[in-house]
Amino acid sequence: MESALKQGFEHCEVYFEATENFEVLVLEGEISHYENSNQIGICFRGIYKSNMGYAYATTMNEQTVQYLIEQAKENADVIEETEKEVIFEGSNYYTPINSYNEKLKMLSPEEKMEAAKKMEQGALQEYEQVSIDYCVLQTIEKTIALSNSKGLSLCHKKNGIVANISTIAQQNGDVKTASEDWTSNDWSTFYPQEIGRKAGEKAVSHLGAYSLPSGEYRVLLENHVAAELLSAFAGIFYGENVQKGFSLLKGKLKEKIASSKVTLRDDGLLESISGSVPFDHEGVAVKNKIIIENGKLEAFLYNLKSAAKDRTVSTGNGFKNGYKNTVKTKCTNFYIQPGGKTTRTLMAQLGEGLLITDIAGLHSGANAISGDFSLSAEGFWIERGQIVRPVEQITIGGNFYTILKLIEEVGNDLKFITPSSNGTMGAPMIMIKRISVAGI
Repeated sequence: MESALKQGFEHCEVYFEATENFEVLVLEGEISHYENSNQIGICFRGIYKSNMGYAYATTMNEQTVQYLIEQAKENADVIEETEKEVIFEGSNYYTPINSYNEKLKMLSPEEKMEAAKKMEQGALQEYEQVSIDYCVLQTIEKTIALSNSKGLSLCHKKNGIVANISTIAQQNGDVKTASEDWTSNDWSTFYPQEIGRKAGEKAVSHLGAYSLPSGEYRVLLENHVAAELLSAFAGIFYGENVQKGFSLLKGKLKEKIASSKVTLRDDGLLESISGSVPFDHEGVAVKNKIIIENGKLEAFLYNLKSAAKDRTVSTGNGFKNGYKNTVKTKCTNFYIQPGGKTTRTLMAQLGEGLLITDIAGLHSGANAISGDFSLSAEGFWIERGQIVRPVEQITIGGNFYTILKLIEEVGNDLKFITPSSNGTMGAPMIMIKRISVAGI
């Protein structure tokens, strides 16, 4: 940084990212793919002639330093910014958070491989109709460090597990697929055979499914389905999207935009959840924030640039999607706060209606600005609070802004799904008063 300042930078920053990745795929009891990789990345940015310049590299030596400085200069010279970026001097306090599990680090490749095999066995042993599409176990270790010319120096280390299995059930020419995933950094809570068993059970349970008549139905969304839907529309709560007109929430702070059953949080301080970090990639302290409280919109998520535009402060949500990228807004652990009702209670309360267990088409069937969605779905028909038969070949449609207002109940089974580009999403089972279904 000293060299950069001597060469005309007003302020500058170095962002360092190191990743260790282990991945194993299992098929028919054998290792079909194995990978153990390491990657480092360095991003340099600095204010040069009043503009922010960026540059990145994958090695660090004396030649790299000068390369980064020259590239950042060239980048700053061609950028025409209307909204100036800043180098952050640091927050007053950073909440300590332990995102690193030493026991996970000590696991051997053989132990991870054996766990992946057990996951496959769990799916195959109980159901003769089941075969495996894929079975993968991944462990990730990441170190993030940030240092700048204003005296800020931060470092955080985290690790975690992602397990995923997809199964195929076949019977009398009927073919169904299902998957189950699990993510945490606590190996002691990982039961691979149970993950596999659930995936097999899901696939088998949908054999013999058929469609429903088109109409409006009262609906239960399983926890992971609700989390996937939330992920598709998380961007409407980003301050930068509100400013650009990419969200319909402009001017609605402190207004009721959802059912009183809905409390929505972004909490980057949760133990053992993948989105947890003490600081964002701009060096701002991460906090537990309420976005919606009992239906009322309380806050948006900001990075430094978008916060300055609204004359407020960053919420600690300025993140890079990799060291090569610039800072954008991103969630940490973004979730609907669970209620007190069990799945059994919610099904009994539903009485008659539709339980949605899977959705597809979020990339093409969801409009992140308008909130409209049309998604293929499958699940179960419920009568008298009990599963009667599996349902498939239906499309559910509606509007996310409307759905928020139609939530009748929230379950107690909060689940976080595999992280996406928007962050780590979580939700319990939710009950929706009505949703449009296109079927037969």
